Amino acid sequence: MTDPLHGKRVLIIGFGRQGRSLARWLPTVGAKVIVNDGRDEKTLNLPQDEYAHVRFVLGDHPVSLVEEADIVCVSGGVPLELPLIQAAYKAGLTITNDAQLFMERCPAPVIGITGSAGKTTTTRLVGDIMQQSGFRTWVGGNIGDVLLDVLPQIAPQDRVVMELSSFQLELMTNSPQIAAVLNITPNHLDRHGTMENYTAAKANIIAHQRPDDMAILGYDDAGSHALEEAVCSQLLWFSMR
Repeated sequence: MTDPLHGKRVLIIGFGRQGRSLARWLPTVGAKVIVNDGRDEKTLNLPQDEYAHVRFVLGDHPVSLVEEADIVCVSGGVPLELPLIQAAYKAGLTITNDAQLFMERCPAPVIGITGSAGKTTTTRLVGDIMQQSGFRTWVGGNIGDVLLDVLPQIAPQDRVVMELSSFQLELMTNSPQIAAVLNITPNHLDRHGTMENYTAAKANIIAHQRPDDMAILGYDDAGSHALEEAVCSQLLWFSMR
């Protein structure tokens, strides 16, 4: 089956861990890829042979790149206030990221975990539980593997456990089948500006679930508890009391 990105012009902004994974994966589905990063080639230490089908625009973020793109993929940590990204929004382009593209294509159930604290430990623990329960399990997202790199190996009977940060979630319009919000306390306000914006980003992990999906919220944490009204799936609480 032809991927929806086949023939599309995709602009990747930011060439860190997630951007490099996107630059490897997108050509395999027939996308035409441009990578943009404010750093220069020497700083990035580009292995040219690995990205032979990718065009690089480095050292600046020219707004004119919007005219050469159908879709923009933003790497984690790249501020959405960047003029190039704002121009893409104004032009009506789709703005997405690696986590969203993965979840749109993943054949296996996804367990997504977020929170201001404890999400990495919890993600690893849940991954171990799934593995010990007999499932072939893939753990990644904001930790470990960038899951697009292993997407072709994932089977429907597997399980995927993803740590999802607010940076990833703020762009997402898909939610995992099982989504846990451990806690929400002030964090990354230099990026999100206000606590309301930060909470809204976190809430995306449950906002797009289906009625038969499951949302897991922390009963004891005021920030997580406050998301109860946003739940559109089955709700399960956890508590330390």
